[in-house]
Amino acid sequence: MATLNLTLDTRRARKDGTYPLVFRVRVEDKFCDIGTDFKIFKEQFDLKTNSLVNDIESNILLDQLKTHYLKRLRTYTAENLGCNDLKSMKAFLINKQLSEYTIIEFWNKQIESMMASGRYGGAKIYKTSLSVISQAIDLNVSFSKLKYQSILELESKLFKRGVSVNGISVYMRTFRAICNKAIHFDIVGFEWYPFRKYKVRKEKTTPRVITITEMKRYFHLDLKPSDPLYKSWLIGKLIFMLRGINIKDLLLISHNNIKSGRIIYKRAKTGKLYSVEILPEMQETMNLFKSNNTLLGVLSDAELKNTAKLVDVIVQKRKVINAHLKKLGELINSKESLSTYVFRYSYANISKQLGYSKDLIAEALGHEYGNSVTGIYLEQFDNEIVDEMNRRVIDSVLK
Repeated sequence: MATLNLTLDTRRARKDGTYPLVFRVRVEDKFCDIGTDFKIFKEQFDLKTNSLVNDIESNILLDQLKTHYLKRLRTYTAENLGCNDLKSMKAFLINKQLSEYTIIEFWNKQIESMMASGRYGGAKIYKTSLSVISQAIDLNVSFSKLKYQSILELESKLFKRGVSVNGISVYMRTFRAICNKAIHFDIVGFEWYPFRKYKVRKEKTTPRVITITEMKRYFHLDLKPSDPLYKSWLIGKLIFMLRGINIKDLLLISHNNIKSGRIIYKRAKTGKLYSVEILPEMQETMNLFKSNNTLLGVLSDAELKNTAKLVDVIVQKRKVINAHLKKLGELINSKESLSTYVFRYSYANISKQLGYSKDLIAEALGHEYGNSVTGIYLEQFDNEIVDEMNRRVIDSVLK
């Protein structure tokens, strides 16, 4: 008899320590999984109740999905007495026979799933990539029709349109992810995989940075609170002092992220944990903002509640801030046009000029260590070494 339960796929641990949440269909000693697009930590899942901890909305969604699958499972069992073929059973549960899926239908299904699980940023990238790629090649076909030649044709057309190498890289990586999901869902076999011979190309970009002298001029600008550029000026300083924090993470930081004189948060993009000591200069700058549910209060409570549109709101806020930073760059005669990106990598560049190693700078910015031995050394000393570096980097532009 076939059973269906919600569980963590503990065989597939991700780099950030999370596990895929799946519906597991079991027949005797064999099973197959139906993905939910939820990636969670073990402590977020209650094994006794088979539900997410303190997440009512997601549990309602998952219960509805489970009810749907159970109805389909009963129907399949009644129509296919004695058949225990997990592949065809799974195909029936997800509503279509394997051969019926087109690439565009499956792609849209993944976007819907990401939206349902609150992954709005990822859904936006999937939507954009789908829009661009569907204009270049026909996606209204089954996966089996997609060949290696189709991938080369797509790359060629994107190049002719003037899309950059790194732009093409984003679209191709998204397309590759869709193909991997199709294999994972048993829509096609692994032997079909058209990306096996294709290498996604990427160009190294020259980091846009400003000098210590230019950063000093920025920090010592004399702006009044009534100046339209004032808030963006403060945000630029905070990005630098908070070790090149990403603008999205900065805008979303709340009072709950402050613990024992440190700002502790997870990077929205990677899930990596950051811990930054709050120095007097940071606190003084943060005090100049009127906070609400976030520390800086740049995002309104209404914008924070509308999670479906929050990604687009943050993109718009970043555009405004970057426009202001560009004007501030002109005030200090910066050779490089200022942006939130420039502050992040200027922090790294100035740290390097002060003699700090690439590994220590990588730790400060939350990148992977270039040297595993150094990584272990840094972990043993906790945050002290990074705090000391951050203090010196900030002093280099303040004094």
